[in-house]
Amino acid sequence: MATKQSTNITSHSANAPEHDPTANLLNALSTLQGFAKTAARHGFKLGSHNHYAVKASECVTEVRRAYLELRSEYPADCFPAVAKQLDAIEEPLSKIEQGLLLSPRELVKSIERVCHSVGSDLRVAIRAKANNQGGNEPFITPEILQPGVYRKVLDEANRCFVQGCPNTCAAMLRRLVESLIIEAFEANGIEAKIRDGAGEYVELKALIGKAIAEQALRLTRNTRNALPNLKFLGDLSVHARRNLVRNDDLKGVRNDARSAIEELAS
Repeated sequence: MATKQSTNITSHSANAPEHDPTANLLNALSTLQGFAKTAARHGFKLGSHNHYAVKASECVTEVRRAYLELRSEYPADCFPAVAKQLDAIEEPLSKIEQGLLLSPRELVKSIERVCHSVGSDLRVAIRAKANNQGGNEPFITPEILQPGVYRKVLDEANRCFVQGCPNTCAAMLRRLVESLIIEAFEANGIEAKIRDGAGEYVELKALIGKAIAEQALRLTRNTRNALPNLKFLGDLSVHARRNLVRNDDLKGVRNDARSAIEELAS
């Protein structure tokens, strides 16, 4: 009987995409429901049974872990629709986690209700967000940079773009451009040209102006045009009080940004 129930719940996953973010949560709930059905059939409580208490407790831990992973992967500021569905199942999940000493039949019903919400409402919200963002295509192919700090910064910018956080993406790109300009001047042994009277590197606006004018860097026209645009979006993301950067804004500078970052890095 427990095996049959497990099959029914995991059928939610069978109809899901290959990489289903809800699979871990549904699988953990499926296992716990199998234990609860066994307890209901034999008339014992999961929390006090010598054999099943430990297994059920471990399963509850997996349920909580899977839920928190979804919370981390879909923060409310980037995924409000997904976060709303996660909010909706938080209380029912808490009751399930505390229900090992309750009636196993009621526990089975509670798990069924949560599985239905996860397999329908939550999954639909996640799919809708992925479709609106055009899948998991990065903003800029990370392989244009060598492994290291700058590659990690670009990786973070890409994750922000994919997850629908364009303001954070623009801020990370601003940081990357600033660092790469300084790196380019240092690589050519002319970093003194971008230091102020106190020996500190000048602000980004001045850095871009000096990079565009510097003959030793030999920047292409695309890069010279892209740098001010990337600075504008970066400034907008962190300084504007009433304006926001949107994914379409980033898509408009995507090709030039890729060219500029690769050129500066080389």
